[in-house]
Amino acid sequence: MTTLPDLILPRLPRRAYCTDNPKHGLIIRGREVASTKSHLQLNPSALRHWLLFDIDAPVAALAWERANLPPPNWIAVNPDNSHAHCGYLLEVPVVTSPAGHDKPLRYAAAIENAYRLKLQADPGYAGLICKNPLHERWRNWFLHDHAYSLDELTEWVSLAKPARATEENVGLGRNITLFDTLRSWAYSMVLIYKSANATPDLWFRALLHEAEGINSRFPTPLPYPEVRSLAKSVAKWTWRVFTQHAFSEIQRARALKRWSEAGSDSAEHTKPWELLGISRRTYYYRKKAGLLVPAGCTDAISDNSGHGGESATTTHPVSV
Repeated sequence: MTTLPDLILPRLPRRAYCTDNPKHGLIIRGREVASTKSHLQLNPSALRHWLLFDIDAPVAALAWERANLPPPNWIAVNPDNSHAHCGYLLEVPVVTSPAGHDKPLRYAAAIENAYRLKLQADPGYAGLICKNPLHERWRNWFLHDHAYSLDELTEWVSLAKPARATEENVGLGRNITLFDTLRSWAYSMVLIYKSANATPDLWFRALLHEAEGINSRFPTPLPYPEVRSLAKSVAKWTWRVFTQHAFSEIQRARALKRWSEAGSDSAEHTKPWELLGISRRTYYYRKKAGLLVPAGCTDAISDNSGHGGESATTTHPVSV
């Protein structure tokens, strides 16, 4: 029969953040020592085995039932105020670093956000450490050992707006926002650093500095180990992949794709500047200025200053 320690201990980080009093700060210890502390880190820095929630409400242990959600695997209740942490075990852990696939992370973030809303859990909960469900300080409930798939968790909530988790910048949504923002910055800067003969270490430190700035703007910033891990992954990948030759090939592929999508009626295919007898550059300049008229056409400009009340018209060809 599976016990709660069977679920918790094998999935702990090799070296985990832990403490017996969060107000006194965190320490890093091996699994055996960390598992004896009242608060500890359940998820490794770049991996999510558990969806964790902090519920600061009366009778928090029953929040899942009131919200019509599936039961969490465990609930750790503070006997002093009935506030609780609870955890849902994922069948397949979600990778939160750039080494993982993007879709599962976004899917998990949307689910996490939907559950947080229904549980009325604290959106400011950082998720780095939680009440240790193996510690005697808490009133611990071990409900079951079933590991949930993301699809299974989705059946209990509406994901009509799955992007909301990323917009709110809480929970896993912070990982997505940090990654998207950081990689965009990296794509635009990596060749500049390379052309200045920067080292890979200098590039990593520049990305880490940028990542810390992005993270500081979140209502509840991500833990530093996660920020550092993500910055390191983006730095290694962009430094290896982005070369001047590779950049040129990417730009060429984008140009070819754009031309192919434009179709046979596009200017790049029909080359109207040849019909007009002007250069391509002049064609686009005049087009932007609104000075183009169809080839072979002239516009008449009327001059009504004729004699004896008669209208005289002088036709001036408009140059194209």
